[in-house]
Amino acid sequence: MIRINLLSAREIKAEVGKRQGLAIAVLSLGATLVLMLGVFLYQFYRSSALERELAGLRQEIAALESQAKEVVEVQKKVAELQGKLKVIEDLNKRRVGPVRVMESLSLAAPERLWLTEFRENSGNLSLAGMAVDNQTVADFLTALSTSAYFGNVELVETSQIEQQNLLLKKFSLRSRVLYQPIFAAAKAAGGTGGAAAASEGKKP
Repeated sequence: MIRINLLSAREIKAEVGKRQGLAIAVLSLGATLVLMLGVFLYQFYRSSALERELAGLRQEIAALESQAKEVVEVQKKVAELQGKLKVIEDLNKRRVGPVRVMESLSLAAPERLWLTEFRENSGNLSLAGMAVDNQTVADFLTALSTSAYFGNVELVETSQIEQQNLLLKKFSLRSRVLYQPIFAAAKAAGGTGGAAAASEGKKP
């Protein structure tokens, strides 16, 4: 005996609807998974690119830091060399300067003028001496004022004394000693003050 199970049209439609719903759900799930995979791959690519960029930046920073260290070392060496050079210059100035100062002083002194006192302290010079007249003292101050080794030459005082039946002019002056000389031409304007002071110091 043969039995045939015949489904009604409504049941068939319901079954087809279920299958379509399941297919749609599977497709939706598949699309969601594909989308999530795409987002993940994109984020992974971006993360890898940022890590490569970060590594490059770190390398550049390391290179710059190395260059900065080299610059600092060079600056230290330059400072050390400048310090040594200054020491050598100071030693040379102390060795040669006093000889030049005394030579310049000797050349500036007229024949009829004698120095009796020479005192120098930290570049401040005090001189005392005698001359036959005020003009000789004035000539001496003018010569010192135009010398490259003396600055701010100023007559302090003059007075008349008698020595071995001779009337002489006793004088004293102060000045700055320049062991590091400047050009006499640059001092010419300042030298007129010393000569004027000498003229004013003429007293009978």
